[in-house]
Amino acid sequence: MENKTFIIKYKIVLISGQEIKDKEMKVKNCYNGVAAQVKLEKYLQKKHEEFKQLIVSSCKEDPMSAFGTMFGTKGNPFGDIFAGGNPFG
Repeated sequence: MENKTFIIKYKIVLISGQEIKDKEMKVKNCYNGVAAQVKLEKYLQKKHEEFKQLIVSSCKEDPMSAFGTMFGTKGNPFGDIFAGGNPFG
């Protein structure tokens, strides 16, 4: 299976009842949208001590992640040219 990047628009509800609205995040290295949402929820549970609930308004595959896989590269659509290594040595 191929790992993809998803763009998730969401809001969170804290234990106190406060809503943190209209956030967006890219979640990388997930094979589908559900896995991306679970990964985001686990991240938010660590980030916000009073985390209660994740409410997702949209979850879409990042079109740029598909662009990178068209050329057989992972995360770098330009191949090894701009990967940071020395091409001469």
